[in-house]
Amino acid sequence: MTTMVCFEAAGTAYCLPVQATRSVRTAEGMIALPDPASDITGIIPGDPPLTVISPLQAQGTHILVIEAGDTTFGLLVDAVTGLRRIDDADIRPAPQGQDRPLISGTLDTAGHLVLVADPTALAGRL
Repeated sequence: MTTMVCFEAAGTAYCLPVQATRSVRTAEGMIALPDPASDITGIIPGDPPLTVISPLQAQGTHILVIEAGDTTFGLLVDAVTGLRRIDDADIRPAPQGQDRPLISGTLDTAGHLVLVADPTALAGRL
């Protein structure tokens, strides 16, 4: 069993392992960068500043603070919907057709598709 943090972005349901999630915070205080890379939304001041990405097209006001390897970053999401324990056997393969894979698997929860986000692949968008 794996505990997942569930969230929504651009009308799609996602989850990622809770072990990779350090906190949830608001996007308040986020500063836009001039001429940012394609998936960079901005930075949150701090020591060190937190770079925030939005490869999932979220327009929300919540940030999941994620750690993947030695990289800590923020993922902009529309809403955090809770925690869910998932049987690893219920995670199906990732969908085909991803240009740069961010999704490592899928779940069917009561007839709704949930995409399993890969924290390491997300970190690669920095």
